[in-house]
Amino acid sequence: MMRAVTGVGHAGRVGLPRSNRFSSAARAALLMPLLALAALLLGTGAARAAPRYAAFMIDANSREVLYSNAADEPRHPASLTKMMTLYLTFDALEAGRLRLTDAVPVSRLAAAQQPSRLGLAVGQSLSVDNAISVVAVKSANDIAVALAERIGGSVPRFVAMMNAKARELGMRNTHYANPSGLTDSTNITTARDLAILGLALIQRHPRYYRYFGQRDFQWQRAMLINHNHLLGHMVGMDGIKTGYTVDSGFTLAASAVRGDRRLIAIVLGEPSLAARNRDVTALIEAGFSVLDRRALGQSVTVASVLPTLSHPALRIEPVIEQGSSDEPNPPRPRRATRAGPVHHAAARPGHARSATHLRHGAGKASARSGAHGKAKPASRGKTGTKAKSGAKAKGGIKGKGTAAHTTHAKHHR
Repeated sequence: MMRAVTGVGHAGRVGLPRSNRFSSAARAALLMPLLALAALLLGTGAARAAPRYAAFMIDANSREVLYSNAADEPRHPASLTKMMTLYLTFDALEAGRLRLTDAVPVSRLAAAQQPSRLGLAVGQSLSVDNAISVVAVKSANDIAVALAERIGGSVPRFVAMMNAKARELGMRNTHYANPSGLTDSTNITTARDLAILGLALIQRHPRYYRYFGQRDFQWQRAMLINHNHLLGHMVGMDGIKTGYTVDSGFTLAASAVRGDRRLIAIVLGEPSLAARNRDVTALIEAGFSVLDRRALGQSVTVASVLPTLSHPALRIEPVIEQGSSDEPNPPRPRRATRAGPVHHAAARPGHARSATHLRHGAGKASARSGAHGKAKPASRGKTGTKAKSGAKAKGGIKGKGTAAHTTHAKHHR
């Protein structure tokens, strides 16, 4: 829910850095106390009853901070981690170190990941093109690890690349522990840092941002449904990523564009999927309303136009980890995008998918990542998959935007 507003801060701006102010060693030294504190606060059982909510929204064109609530507090990102995994994948594609038709083999480590999984056996592989879609749409942890090993040579080396890129982008309060977002006490970020990453994805990789906007993806006989169910239901919503673990709560990085305006909204630590969708929708609608009213000469803030909401009765939910179904019966897509064959490493890789471009400067993205189980083949004439239950450097985003105080509901498991 949108929390009660107790004050209004000054408007800040978002920027992507051109250079680093500190050396990697100095930045790491500065980050270590934060990591120790985060591990203490977030890694204990008591932390699960502690506030996890945070929200942040920016105008992607002007980079103005339109809304800020606990934007710099440490939070677990869950599958929003995969935004960085795919960012590095796009970097490799742009640099020519990787091609969309290259094979991504599944190692023993990748195949052993907890759900959500695509479920390929050790030694099988899929194309880079298909791997990106599976990670963006299904949030498959096994394929995220397979991509990490393909690009970095090993998971530890890839994680080092993730953290180096975070420092380069100005994500001052982020530390990655794995490429999937599965629970780890040292895998932390903030709502502000995730907005920096979302902005970078859209502005620096406009050719590949489209992957985040796929509502569905057909893999062999199974239809994989994007966990961001706002796609196709909110005007202008065109991407980014969802996430869920017990420690993180329901998270969503979302982006919507209307006319020549684009907003990026981050919501973390929600108690339910419904609350996550509701709050992101409220933020984005309020954001566009404010921009329209300002164009008419009105002085108005996002906080002042947010609806007054209260949490619905919380469901008692099972203890589940990333990859378990965050919606038992997801809506069925209108159409499939395309199928992707499984092949062994020596076999012919899948063919490349054509890339479409967003207009430069348009962007940001939003999506919802939940936990989903292993995909099952669709039965006769039916599409859809069933999911198993279970489980800144220089120039970063500055300013508090609209400050908000909140009371945080306990996540029932």
